[in-house]
Amino acid sequence: MKMIIAAIKPYKLDEVREALTAIGVRGMMVTEIKGFGAQSGHTEIYRGAEYAVNFVPKMRLEIVVADSMAETVVDTITNTARTGKIGDGKIFVLDVAKALRVRTGEADDDAL
Repeated sequence: MKMIIAAIKPYKLDEVREALTAIGVRGMMVTEIKGFGAQSGHTEIYRGAEYAVNFVPKMRLEIVVADSMAETVVDTITNTARTGKIGDGKIFVLDVAKALRVRTGEADDDAL
């Protein structure tokens, strides 16, 4: 199994969720996060005063899928979340040693 962690722009969340549902992803966890990457934040003007925004709002998706589906999920997120501008996000793929469905006790691929 693989865990895919993706940080994407907030306004892309619904579009990414719909695309993942269409390819058969049955669940994910979503968290509002803040961070910075290559752009190291930016400056904004609010009520005539300029201030620095050091952390940019993002959405963090966590999805666990079977090994065979991981590349498809990564490709779907990449193609759906891409705007071509700085700050589109990052995707990380990690190995998952075990998964367990609490309600039924099903384990690993059956728990997904």
